[in-house]
Amino acid sequence: MGQDNGSASNTLSLGMPELALLSSPTGTINLQLTTTIAGSAVASSIRDSTARVKISSVISGSTTRTMSASVSLVPGGTYLKLMVKTPSTNFGGTIATYGTDVQLSTSAATIISGIGSCYSGTGALDGYVLRYTWGLDNPASNYGLVRAVAGNTSVTVTLTLSAGI
Repeated sequence: MGQDNGSASNTLSLGMPELALLSSPTGTINLQLTTTIAGSAVASSIRDSTARVKISSVISGSTTRTMSASVSLVPGGTYLKLMVKTPSTNFGGTIATYGTDVQLSTSAATIISGIGSCYSGTGALDGYVLRYTWGLDNPASNYGLVRAVAGNTSVTVTLTLSAGI
């Protein structure tokens, strides 16, 4: 009796959910506007680029995401800006649109757009670089609005990764 070549099959159920994960493990960033010269205004601005934001995103179809930022308060006579800079070399996937200085307020403003499926790495120097600039808002006319802010006064910048749109 001859032997038939048989075949078998397996049915698999595959799934991958949409992901929108965000973290910014940076500690407190200290920005101080000051001067040591009598008769001089305080420094017009100060910058810091030590903060990072890490993301993991999986989108469905052709949807994209945005990341927005808002701040709890900005002291009178000053502004707070945020610029997103190039992510680390561990970045994989769709590079989004970023790189414009955005003035922050209590209303959310888009800081990154066109986020697709991507990941930014998990190391200390991975993720998109966040450059904060705190400065005087038109010091020639608004310097009278400036008030001392204790070095430990905290403001909170909230970063939000949207659902796919």
